[in-house]
Amino acid sequence: MQERLLSLDYGSKRIGLAVNDALGLAVHPLPYLENTSEKLKKLRRLIQERNIQKLILGLPVALSGEESIAAQKVRQFAAALAALGLPIEFIDERLSTAAAHKMMLQYNIPARERRQKVDSLAACILLEDYLRGQDVQKI
Repeated sequence: MQERLLSLDYGSKRIGLAVNDALGLAVHPLPYLENTSEKLKKLRRLIQERNIQKLILGLPVALSGEESIAAQKVRQFAAALAALGLPIEFIDERLSTAAAHKMMLQYNIPARERRQKVDSLAACILLEDYLRGQDVQKI
């Protein structure tokens, strides 16, 4: 049985979320989480409900490989997540949001719906990449 993972695509307004199934065969998006002062409380509840064992956090790295200001914000978020007591691993999230937008455009998903789903679809892409073993950093 695959360990249960929660992937997070951190943004200043929303945090995209995705989980894997118990067999490790599929990745599922969850509704995004508003980036408010309640986010850790809500994440703690989600982690308990879904028996999450590890967090996978997208790290925005520039195409040059350098870390940006956004990456620093993600690392600060990771420091807050550490209070939840789970292992955290970073994965390069370069172009994951663009890939999510492109995927939704291919399926003719309306713009309003794309805005509601893009963050969690990006989290799915990150988790799929993680499960394939791509560009992971443990902390």
